[in-house]
Parts: sequence; structure tokens; C-alpha cells
Amino acid sequence: MKHALLGLALTFAMPALAQTVPDLRDLDPNKLPPAPADSAAQDLTLPEFYTSAEPDREVNGCIVPGRPDWLVEMNPATTNERALVNAMYQHRWSTAVVTEEDCACALRYPDWDDVIADFEARYAGLGRQELFEAVRPYHAEHHQQVSKARAICREHNR
Repeated sequence: MKHALLGLALTFAMPALAQTVPDLRDLDPNKLPPAPADSAAQDLTLPEFYTSAEPDREVNGCIVPGRPDWLVEMNPATTNERALVNAMYQHRWSTAVVTEEDCACALRYPDWDDVIADFEARYAGLGRQELFEAVRPYHAEHHQQVSKARAICREHNR
């Protein structure tokens, strides 16, 4: 019964639908119809899928500084530098929180400029292998302290 009603509805609807479809032979291939004024078809700019720099954001009442452009971009030539700077950043916050036994915003989210200046002072001019090997001690120390640092930050609701 349900299929019979659907078939009957389509039988009566097909002539009405056929009348609304334009005949493509009547269209001039050299003339395009104008787009409606409120149509998105006029905007041919590509949407921005990737931004090169992170904006600052707020987390638990702290302003978290966004990473600089070169730390966000996916450039294979700077992979080891980015890995080392990120490892230094992680090590810096966990060490500072455990040492001070406080989870102040400045300790939990250090400034990227200070970390990058430290990186440039210590590791400028090193080769890829030396940079790769320099990451290990930072990761090791960070992993030893991160559970203590997170516990301290939980106590301070950060």
C-alpha cells in the first residue's frame, strides 16, 4: 500500500518537475546568468584553513602565549630545532613549578621568547644530529617531574 501511494505521487509529480527543468539547448554558452546578490558564488577567495601563528588564549585564568610562526609551520628543515625548543619549553615549566612548588601563570606558561633566546644561546649552529641528541635530556627530566608539577597545578586549580 505504501509503495502504491509513493508510485501514484511520483506519477503526478513528474510532469510538474519536468516543467521546471530548463532546456539546456536554450542556454547560450557564452553568457552566464548573473548570480544572486546574496550568493556565496561571487566570493572566490579561498578560506583560511591554516594560520601560521597561534593566538594567545586563556586557560584556567592564565594567558597562554601562542607559539611563534616558525614553531607552528610544518617545515621539514626546522624539525629538529622545533623539537628541541618544544622540549625546552616543556622542561622549563615542569622544572619551575616543581622548584617553586607553585603553579603561577608565569611558571606554568613561560614566555616563548625566553625559551627561544635560551635555545639560540646554547644550540645555535649545531647540526641536525646534535640537535636531535640534545632533546633527550630535556624529555627525560620533564618526564621525571611532570607528574609532580601536574599535582601541584591541580592543587592550585590550574
